[in-house]
Parts: sequence; C-alpha cells; structure tokens
Amino acid sequence: MNRRSILVFVLVAAALLLLAACQGAPSPTAAPLTTAPQPTTAAQPTSPPAAQTVHVAIVNKDMTKDDIAKAIQAEGSVIVANWTYTANDAIIKQFQDWVKSEYGVDVKLDYVPSQSPTIYLTNLYTAQKAGNPAPYDVMAIEENYYFDAKANDVVQDIYPSGLMPNWDRVDPQFRHDPQSVAFQSTATPAPIFHADKVGSWFKDWKDLADPRLKGRITMPLSGDVTAGGFLIGIAWSLGKDYKNEAQMTETIDFVCTQIHPNVLKYTTDSAEMQQLLRAGDIDVAGFWNSLARLEGLSGADGTKDTTYIPMASGQPAVNGYMWVPKGAPHPILAQLFIDWRLSDDGQFPGDAWGIPHNAWAEYNEGLLGDSYTKDIPSWIANDYYKYYPKLEDIRKAYKSVDWDYYAKHVDDWMKQYSKCAG
Repeated sequence: MNRRSILVFVLVAAALLLLAACQGAPSPTAAPLTTAPQPTTAAQPTSPPAAQTVHVAIVNKDMTKDDIAKAIQAEGSVIVANWTYTANDAIIKQFQDWVKSEYGVDVKLDYVPSQSPTIYLTNLYTAQKAGNPAPYDVMAIEENYYFDAKANDVVQDIYPSGLMPNWDRVDPQFRHDPQSVAFQSTATPAPIFHADKVGSWFKDWKDLADPRLKGRITMPLSGDVTAGGFLIGIAWSLGKDYKNEAQMTETIDFVCTQIHPNVLKYTTDSAEMQQLLRAGDIDVAGFWNSLARLEGLSGADGTKDTTYIPMASGQPAVNGYMWVPKGAPHPILAQLFIDWRLSDDGQFPGDAWGIPHNAWAEYNEGLLGDSYTKDIPSWIANDYYKYYPKLEDIRKAYKSVDWDYYAKHVDDWMKQYSKCAG
C-alpha cells in the first residue's frame, strides 16, 4: 500500500469513527425534562415552565407546573405558625394573591400569631405522640425552637427542592441544610431606649442596673427566648460564661438583686411597652430590637429618639427560621410559602403591601444575602444601615448561641429568674 492509499484509508477510518460517535451521542433535544435543583439567583418565587418538571423531594415526585397547581388545589390552605406582626393582614393577602397569580388557584393562608412560640412546640409534640398529623405546615419562629424540635425528631428534611429556589440566595451562615432556613438576619432581644434620656451612657447590658434607671425599665417575663436572650447578654456583660452553671447562677442573682429594683414591670406585651415609652414612664424597654424601628419610624409623639444599638459585649443572634414539621398536611404550599417569604417581595415589601414605614421596618429584619441589597426601597436607602448592620458587620455584633446547650438548661434558668420576674 503506497502513501496515498494509506492516507485515504486513515481519512476514511477517521470519518467512520466520527460518524459512530455522533450517532451514539444523545441529541440535545432528547435531554430529560426533569432537572435537579440548582443554585439560583432568582429574584422572585419561580414555577417551572409548563413543559418542564422539578423534583419535590418531600413528596418524592417530579412535578410539572400543572401538577403543582393541582396539588395546591387539593391542599387548599397552609398553616404558618409565627408571631404577631403589625403587617399580618398584608402578609396573608400578598401570599394568597401571589399563589393566585402564579398558579391560578385560590388558597387560604392561616397565619397563626403568638408571642409565645413554646405553645407551638407543645402542640407539635402532643400530635406526634398521638400519631396525628402536625397542626402546622410551616414553623417560622426563633432558631432555638428549631433545635428543640430537631432533638425531638419532628423536623422534616426539605432541601433541596425545585419549589424553593430562593433558599440558595440565603447566605450559608443563615441556613441549616437540609431542614431550616432563616428569614431574618438581625433579630435579637435587646434594650430599647430613649436616646435623649440615657443615650449618652447606656452602652451595655449591665447598665440596666444603674441607679439612674430606678423604676424606669421593663424586663421580659420569665419563660420564652426573649428572657433567655437577656440573661445570656447580661452574662456576657458581666464577663461570665452562660455555659458554666455556677456563673449563670451568679448572673441571674445579679439580675434579681441589682436590676430588679429598676424594673417598673415585667412584660412581653409590646403594646404595653409602646405605651410606657411614649408616655415617658420608662426609659428602657426589654424586648426585640424591631420595636425600636417600629417606634422610631412611627411619627407618634415621644418616639423619635427611641433607638437600639448593639450592646458592647454583644447581642445573641436569635433569628427566625422556617422549617416544616413531619406530618405537615400541606407540604406543597408549605414549600411555596417558604420560597415566597425568601423572595424579593417577601423580604422587602413593596408599595402594593400598603403598610406604613414603621410596620415595614418591624417586618424586615436585615439582609439574608448579597442578592437582596438591590431591593432596599428608596425611602430608607440612605438610612438603611443606620437601622440594620451590613452583612459583614453582623458577625461582629451578633454572637451565635449554643442552642443545644440552651435547650438543656433554659428551664433551670427560668426557674431561678422567675423568683423575681414572675
């Protein structure tokens, strides 16, 4: 065989090999429609295009948009356990309107409000022991309750899910994959005070014991994590370790002997605190930092100087986390609510919500990730970081808490604290 024949042979062989490879490769149009959830920067809750499916692990199904709509119609409602926001009615309307707009289905959001989330866990555990479905579909309460529920094996794995693309927008520091995700980044129990009265010297938790505040403060009632956050903060301020039983006993002794004389009332009724602050009957209210924004932006008499600053020794990070209990009766709508709550509109309400600025500032609890910065509304853009820390500053002022340890010891703390706090 001469060189020319060899060359022809090689070219023909190469062509045959290429043809075989092309025939054996899958066509781009033959790619499966089902796609695994991928990280996304989607601005709003998203539904799959009509011709595609998404995988929904909680029901172990690949679902089209029509499938999801049918499931929503079958469920009909979703029960969310949360707090008492000023904007509660707007939350209900906006979510229901979004489901109707996106899927063409009318649903009911049963938004259960309480300032004492421990009752939710009691109800969950009671249902679990009785073998009944969970009484709620979404828990949207403080992080410590998630850890308590996890220890009692009532939390459902839900991530990843094609129904929750906005989960991936949330910074990893605010996630507990595959079960729960934060919808707040800066929530913390804190002293809310009149800057004109005490702002020049009130800098740390132990300042609650200053004699200048005699009869001029409120403190949280014994019981929930509001009080727990205060006790942890006071321990830090005194240079004590809340994970040391003897030092925590000393901390609570300090509260009941040194701070107690300054307490006008122990309460977790935010309306009562607002009334006392506005009337000038107290200088400091012990509640959540959102109260400072709710009051300071209200325009009401006696509120302009109502403020909050992180205490010098640090703030306990007690953000709200969303999770789905095992046995939740409406799992599809549960995931859609979570994704909506993490959307642009769910985090930064627009004009369509029709809520005043102070209610907006009570509802919004800081940035969950870089992709949300574009959503800060113009009316507060120049002052946003006056009320909320930047993402990079959150870890400086806000300290994480060992919630497993907290769950094991909080009852002992509250028993001791109740001797003075009721």
